[in-house]
Amino acid sequence: MKEGQVDRMNNVKVRYITRTGVLLALAIVFQMMGRFLGPNNNYIVGPLINAILLVSTAATGVWGGITISVIAPFVSAFTNKAPIAPFILSFSPFIALGNAIIVLCFYLLYKKSKVAGVAVGAVLKFAFLYASVTLFTRYFGVPENFAKVMNALFSWPQLLTAVIGGIIAIIVIRLLGRNIELNK
Repeated sequence: MKEGQVDRMNNVKVRYITRTGVLLALAIVFQMMGRFLGPNNNYIVGPLINAILLVSTAATGVWGGITISVIAPFVSAFTNKAPIAPFILSFSPFIALGNAIIVLCFYLLYKKSKVAGVAVGAVLKFAFLYASVTLFTRYFGVPENFAKVMNALFSWPQLLTAVIGGIIAIIVIRLLGRNIELNK
C-alpha cells in the first residue's frame, strides 16, 4: 500500500473512533440529564438518543451506530435511580437490539431514502420492543406494578420517540451536509 493510502485509512479510523466517542458521550450526557427532567423524561431523552443513533450511523457507518445502540441502554440502566431500574437493566439487551434494528434499517435505506429508513426502522423497533416487553414481563416474573410501567415505556412511546428522533436526525444530517459522511 502506498503511504498516502495508509494515511487516508488512518485518518478514517481516527475520525470513526472520534465521532463514535463524541456521540456516545453526548448520548450519556442526555441520559444523565434525563434524571433531572422528571418522570416523563423519556419523551425528551428518547428522541435525542434515537437522533444520536441515526446521526452516528450517517457519520460513522453501521458499526458506530450499533456500538452506541448497545452501550447506551446499559449506561442508562446503571445510572437510573428509579425502583424499576433492575428490570430495565435486565431488559437492556432487548433495548440494544431494538436500537440496532432502527440503525440497521436507516443504514440500509440511507442512500435511497432517509425518511423510509426512519419510518421502517421506527416501526420495526417499536414492534420488536413491544413484543419483547410483553414476553419479558410475562415470563420473567416481573411484579405487576413494574410490568405496567415497562409495558407503558416500551409500547407506543417507542414509535413516537423513534419518529421524532428520526426527524431530528434528518435535520442534523442535512445541516451538516457532506461533511458528516465518514469517507468524504
